[in-house]
Amino acid sequence: MRSLLSGRAVLAVLVVLPTLVAVNAPTASAAPTAADPKPGAYAEEPEDREVELARLAYRNGVRVTFSRDEESGDWGLREDGQIDRNGPLVSDDATSMLAAYLSITPKDVPVPRELLSEPLPGTPTPPGLSDRRIVPSPVVAENLAVPSSGGAATAAVSTCWDLYWNSYHWAELPGYPDPGSVWHPQRTYYSSDFGGMARYSHSYLANCGGYARHRIYYKQAGSYKKHHDHAVPSWHWQKVKKGSVHRYRKVLYDATSGDTRNGKYTG
Repeated sequence: MRSLLSGRAVLAVLVVLPTLVAVNAPTASAAPTAADPKPGAYAEEPEDREVELARLAYRNGVRVTFSRDEESGDWGLREDGQIDRNGPLVSDDATSMLAAYLSITPKDVPVPRELLSEPLPGTPTPPGLSDRRIVPSPVVAENLAVPSSGGAATAAVSTCWDLYWNSYHWAELPGYPDPGSVWHPQRTYYSSDFGGMARYSHSYLANCGGYARHRIYYKQAGSYKKHHDHAVPSWHWQKVKKGSVHRYRKVLYDATSGDTRNGKYTG
């Protein structure tokens, strides 16, 4: 663990402070109480099934998964990595899942045919697609070189205090220098609190020791249905983008200490 905040992390906090709705001061702390929700309280919720389109593994340890929900048709992009070893590869400026896929894969890795239908009608064809082989999903590729351009953090190393959007709707930071010194209660962030329906939900969760669970939902027929539910291992991070069309959405984090949470809604 680095002993000092990275310059990028400090700059990110300074730039986005006017847009934050929840930022934990590094010195604040609170002990859990008997009233705090217990992990797993939502285990029996209705859940859409993710269909895997591509599974990519990189030499620096980052794993990237592209998916589509069976019922809602929402697309998914999940990145998983290890704190102090690597950071997310996909740029936050990627205009579509297809563009994101093309930006982080070499030309010899085929493109899942399903991804061709993800961009909205009228969206310009991403550069480089004409040179790629199109195949049915799933595409599996191992031992990929980290992209030299187009990535969000190809040379950066993730720490507990790194944030991965130029602007975002919420940010909760761990304690510094002891991540576990700040207790985060269970928290749900609704797209209805940030302008209403959104095409995409974006969420980043880093577990700096302890338990961390990452859940993302969309609203259907008056109730929320889950389409992402992952426990993030200790000293690992996870970055997720889910969506397709305008829906009411929400992101839920369990009560825990020593984690970083930030996210936003777009579209």
